[in-house]
Amino acid sequence: MAQFQPPRGTRDLLPEDMIKRQFILDTARAVFESWGFDPLDTPAFEDFALLTAKSGEAIKDEIYYFKDKSDRELGLRFDFTVPLCRVAASNPNLPKPFRRYQLGTVWRYDRPGAGRYREFCQADVDIVGAAGPEADVEVVACACSVLQKIGLSNFYVRINNRKIISSFLDSLGADSVSVMRTVDKLNKIGEKEVVEELKGKGVSEDKVKEIMRFVKITDVKKASPLIKDESGKEGIDELYVLLKGLEKFGFSAEVDMSMVRGLEYYTGNIFEIMQRGSELTITAGGRYDRMIEAFGGKPTPATGISLGVDRLMGFIQVDFGKTKVAVYLSNVDEGSKAFCVEIAKQLRELGINAEYDVSARSLGKQLEYVNSKGIKYSIVVGEKEAKSGVVKLRNMASGNEKEVEIRNIKRIKDIIGSE
Repeated sequence: MAQFQPPRGTRDLLPEDMIKRQFILDTARAVFESWGFDPLDTPAFEDFALLTAKSGEAIKDEIYYFKDKSDRELGLRFDFTVPLCRVAASNPNLPKPFRRYQLGTVWRYDRPGAGRYREFCQADVDIVGAAGPEADVEVVACACSVLQKIGLSNFYVRINNRKIISSFLDSLGADSVSVMRTVDKLNKIGEKEVVEELKGKGVSEDKVKEIMRFVKITDVKKASPLIKDESGKEGIDELYVLLKGLEKFGFSAEVDMSMVRGLEYYTGNIFEIMQRGSELTITAGGRYDRMIEAFGGKPTPATGISLGVDRLMGFIQVDFGKTKVAVYLSNVDEGSKAFCVEIAKQLRELGINAEYDVSARSLGKQLEYVNSKGIKYSIVVGEKEAKSGVVKLRNMASGNEKEVEIRNIKRIKDIIGSE
């Protein structure tokens, strides 16, 4: 009989992996809330027309599309930004700025690869209703804070501003959208291929050289003299604010004029956070000031950033173990099981994760189970312990044992907390 497997591009997360993912999500939630963001949830599926309204033709092939029993066209959400824009458009009286975070699963019918899945988890923060680049600073610095809290140190921030590169390309008389689509491939296909593709689009050799010189700029001061129109100058100012603002939070950023991102919706500052060495994007976002209006809302500025939780899991080196159980209660015989249950009840009330045998196994089998799961502490309960009310808390790693009177069961919490 054939064994069923998860669909291509998806995976099962066993407890060892789920504990790591939950650590990231719990950390993100705590940081987001400490930075003044409130939780929001939206449906896993949306109207197909909504999902395709502002994301361009390319995204249509990446959406998990289906019809329900009433023949309505629907699709699984591929990010949290589109649903947020729908919420903002439908609730114009939300207090502004509206600072929200969202954690959960999204789906893209994409080609699976290293660190890339068709079903994956994201953690987003966005600020709706704040036009200035200070809001961009806030979401990027908040994301960096999450990365620090989960133990990452070798990450760096790349930034650019869509107004700057659009202004420069317009000054050359180039088709800015078409050129940016090609320039955005620079890190994937290399300079030689980008040059050939630009020439293939009819861009003259002289203009190609100017474009390639411009996209290699890493200093805003060097880009500034090349920008002539007001929109581009606004972009320069916004990029300066983002740079200086991140410095105040203790984070630096690298300017990268070749970074484009989200041609269909980003309007100002754009940002990516990369893990050095792997050169994989682990966090990305930008300012999207016209999206809410595109979904029927009032003109409303917005900015946000998304953390790729599943990709982050690959960079965490901490071993969180295979279980969240802290104490296992083994009963020597059936007569002592009732005492195990009572101790477990008290431990759980103290906030200590406790488990006891529910399978009528022998003591030996119970202890094998403790070792196989890597449970840190165990208590063996027999007739003697049940009568005296005194048990031994054993550290399974060190072998050390400490006697505890159950009437003073809080001592177990103290012991666990001190080791």
